[in-house]
Amino acid sequence: MQLAMKVRNKIRACLQAYGPEKIKMRLWDTEFSQGRWDCLDTTPGDCVYSYIEKSANGGSILDLGCGSGSTATELGASTYRDYTGIDISTVAISKARKKTEDRGRADKNRFVQSDVITYTPTQQFDVILFRDSIYYIPRAQIISVFDRYSKYLKHNGVFIVRIWDGSGKCKTIIDNIDKNFQIVEKHLSEGSKTTVLVFRQQPNSGK
Repeated sequence: MQLAMKVRNKIRACLQAYGPEKIKMRLWDTEFSQGRWDCLDTTPGDCVYSYIEKSANGGSILDLGCGSGSTATELGASTYRDYTGIDISTVAISKARKKTEDRGRADKNRFVQSDVITYTPTQQFDVILFRDSIYYIPRAQIISVFDRYSKYLKHNGVFIVRIWDGSGKCKTIIDNIDKNFQIVEKHLSEGSKTTVLVFRQQPNSGK
């Protein structure tokens, strides 16, 4: 039974990262509808928030893989001007829109259903954020995804990545970011293995 569960989870994770967009959307819609990700509906006190608010500095935020919109409503309302959340799940986007309306932030927050890997922004941002979505980008594509989104960072804008366990299987993500980008801040949470990286393109990288 445990082996069968592991195999199913492996197939699921593979499809969510590598599958066609329609299949990925269907899988994520099913999981959000069934409550698998209800644990992320509220995430008060997440250590990433202070870095987002500091780096946004009253400006614009792009949240790639926004889920049901916890970031959009838990950030300090006065710390940013506008927020755009992207998620492949139509169910998650509907939840995020309702939450942001209930919290009185519909004038600041907007949500778009799209695949993070293929989404094309319509403006530039002070912060481009990856929280849990970073786990579902194929490892071989992560650097090229950052390179593409770099075009949509304002001057002195930054990427922010939060990884729950930076010492585990996701350490390769951190190592690749360390190697390929200019690290502005790096935070290792006390009492846990959570890592927050604030970074941008290397100066004169030509990308």
